[in-house]
Amino acid sequence: MPIHERVTGYTVAQLHNDIVDYNQVIHLTLETSGPVFLGFPEQQPDDWLSFGTDGTTTAFLAASQFDGIYHLLQSESPAYFSALSLFGIRAVDLTTGDEPTGEGPADHDALAQFMRDARALHPRNVDTT
Repeated sequence: MPIHERVTGYTVAQLHNDIVDYNQVIHLTLETSGPVFLGFPEQQPDDWLSFGTDGTTTAFLAASQFDGIYHLLQSESPAYFSALSLFGIRAVDLTTGDEPTGEGPADHDALAQFMRDARALHPRNVDTT
C-alpha cells in the first residue's frame, strides 16, 4: 500500500469501447511503490480499491473526480499518492506537498501586471532593477 508516495510521472488516456465501463484512465508512477491505475467509471464498483501481488494499486473513482485529479497533476508539483485498506476502511488520496500560500504561475503574472500598472501611474517612482 503506497502511503504518501511522491508521484514521479503520469499518463492519461481517453477511451471508449465495449469492454470496460470507464472512459478516462490515469496511470501514476510513484517514487518507490508500484504503478497505480486509476479508472473513472460512471458507477463506482463495490470493489473499487485493490492491491496486486506485483505492487500495482488499482482504484476506480467516480467519473466526476477525473477533472480535479487531472488538474492537480497538471498544475501542482510535487504531488503525493496514498492508498490504504485497513479494517474495512478504504481510502485514496492525491495531495500536494508543502507550498507557500498563493504560489503558482498566476502570481508571477499578477506581479508583472502590478509593476506595469505602477510604472504607468508613477513612471519616475518605480524602481525596476
